[in-house]
Amino acid sequence: MARPFDFRRLNRVSGERPWEHTPDAFGVVEDISDTLIIREQNQFLLTDPAGNVAPGGRGGLGLYYRDTRHLSSYELKLDGAYPIVLLSTANSGYTQEQVLGNHRMVQDGKVVGRCTLELRRERVLSHCLEERLRVTNFNPFPVTIHPTYSFDADFADIFEVRGHQRESVGHHLPPEVGEGTIAYAYLGVDGVWRRTLITFDREPDTLTAQEAGFRLDLQPRQTVEIGFCVVVDGQETQQIGDRLHTIRSDYRRWMSPSPPLHTNNEVFDQVIARSVSDLRMLWSKARAGQSYIAAGTPWFATLFGRDSLITGLQTLPFQPEITRQSLTLLARHQGQFPDEFRCEQPGKILHELREDELCAAGELPYQRYYGSVDSTPLFLLLAAEYFHWTADLEFLTSLRPAIEAALRWLRDYGDPDADGFIEYRTDSNDGLRNQGWKDSDEAIMHTDGSLCEGAIALPEVQGYVYAAYERLAPLIEALGDLTQAEKLRTEAARLRRRFNSRFWLRDAGHPAMALDGQKRPSQLMSSNAGQVLWSGLLNHQRAADVRAALFSNDMFTGWGIRTLSADASSYYPLGYHVGTVWPHDNGIIALGLKRYGFDDEVKEIATALFDAAREFPDYRLPELFGGHPRTEFGPPVPYPVACRPQAWTAGTWLHLLQAMLGLVPDAPHQRLFVVRPRLPFWLSDVYLTGIRIGRGRVDLHVHSSKGRTRVEATCHGGVEVQVTSTWPRPGRNLARRP
Repeated sequence: MARPFDFRRLNRVSGERPWEHTPDAFGVVEDISDTLIIREQNQFLLTDPAGNVAPGGRGGLGLYYRDTRHLSSYELKLDGAYPIVLLSTANSGYTQEQVLGNHRMVQDGKVVGRCTLELRRERVLSHCLEERLRVTNFNPFPVTIHPTYSFDADFADIFEVRGHQRESVGHHLPPEVGEGTIAYAYLGVDGVWRRTLITFDREPDTLTAQEAGFRLDLQPRQTVEIGFCVVVDGQETQQIGDRLHTIRSDYRRWMSPSPPLHTNNEVFDQVIARSVSDLRMLWSKARAGQSYIAAGTPWFATLFGRDSLITGLQTLPFQPEITRQSLTLLARHQGQFPDEFRCEQPGKILHELREDELCAAGELPYQRYYGSVDSTPLFLLLAAEYFHWTADLEFLTSLRPAIEAALRWLRDYGDPDADGFIEYRTDSNDGLRNQGWKDSDEAIMHTDGSLCEGAIALPEVQGYVYAAYERLAPLIEALGDLTQAEKLRTEAARLRRRFNSRFWLRDAGHPAMALDGQKRPSQLMSSNAGQVLWSGLLNHQRAADVRAALFSNDMFTGWGIRTLSADASSYYPLGYHVGTVWPHDNGIIALGLKRYGFDDEVKEIATALFDAAREFPDYRLPELFGGHPRTEFGPPVPYPVACRPQAWTAGTWLHLLQAMLGLVPDAPHQRLFVVRPRLPFWLSDVYLTGIRIGRGRVDLHVHSSKGRTRVEATCHGGVEVQVTSTWPRPGRNLARRP
């Protein structure tokens, strides 16, 4: 094992900050907006639309495994030229297919017409990457062609691909060429061997360390196949038919617990189907076997605390096992000891977990990193919501030590300047400067553009804490501790008073974007204020003021709500957190609007995002997109290096369904509240079968016509459905037995 690099020593000597998660500074990566992406477990493949990975490309393309690029060149040519692309798709999430054609050529005095030779290139990713090339001659005479594959493996770390200038380099072994095989190997600075093996099912006519060439003599109407597997780090292989059958079965089995949903709008049904399929695409297993949803492909293809917790909140009514698995895994990695380099503290919930070379070697702090101010309150909130949806006290009893440790972190570490708000500091040389969900360097600023410094308190984080206290209280009561439950309610009430006193900007009519280390409020209007609605921290009049600010032209683009007002001096429509539109952010805001009775605005957000989804390939919303105003002619502007898929983006539609239908659970008392269900004009019927409330289930049919909404419910297992016009108060009437 190589000695870990002491990045803290470099910071003390040079005073420089390490590379951070600021995708606006991705270095050589310029654009992946048209990239084809497939993923399965910890492997993913990024290619250009032709299915190729060009050497030296500026899009971070390649085959990756555990954040290491195992193929950095992967191209198909026909007689020295790239074939013509007729069809290219990666719609399934785990397969790629291209239908290609030849260029016009003359052979033996005969004209081989354009696209009279069909090349069907099929790949499936499951344990290994297998490619099948089927070449068919549609000419009435024999044709000889020479398809050639080129390969290389640079074993680049994902952070290196994104722009990090690494301090030390491992050892590349010379490639080994065998009988129908090419093998690449690399010994990383972390002492770990990484290997790529390419195995052909027919002997190439020419084979070198970088190229495999074939001569194919095709009779009229004859089809010839070439196949090979790319195996990384000894992953198991199967026959392509077996693997396709296995992975299709895995997808069906994984998605089967989700309640079937269909509507009168076929496109919306496809949007929902894409959402659920993308969540399965991101489903992963850690080395120890625990399951989780990776945050996003390609840059965040690992466990992230905040992302996993919000995805759990989005999917709870539909697949609570996702939440159970996330809570279990995050509790297992809960902070134990103070470690400034990793931002670790006892009871703190993980920000991210990495297995790449540079993090394992200690050059970057993200192998087990805790630089997130909101993961801990979100962990508490998700545990509470899991209780309200499932009433699973057996599991929550086992989770109780982690809940108590997280509460102690809020008390002992979360408020470094003891002003009553949960904060993070910006003066650490290691890791992230900003530690809310807007974690890019430039995300939190004042009206003059100067960055907020010191111990920063974010408004939405105070909301997460408030909601966690309120929603945890009934759980703690159910676990038998009435005294602690009442303390939680008392703390929530104090926080609510404190927040409204210190954060509310009376003249502006919205909460401050942040309080900096000197307790100066940032006067800027941002989507942070919208997320505050989700927690219920504001009274109705102040919520109405926030609603008005959110839907002013400086915030609402027509495609969704921006992260930052267009009136701000720091606004940039393609800035990562300073003007773009994030779907998950809009979903959280929609739930907040719902609780205050702003049903029309919920429909407005749902319509904007639905219209946006129809403009993106495969109805897949990306991680974020441009905050440009909607025009009559133009679709949303893509963010060049956005993740696709992104977990909490995929889960956005499930959040929006909760908001539109007004679903509020009370599993301990076998109730489901349906609060003012309202559907947008393009959706008149929603059928949702098998919503789980505790051990019971509910089938819902919501029908909207001429401004009126009707709810039909079929209950199983003793569950009761109550349609109401009033949002139930958490921890009060939810805890009262009917």
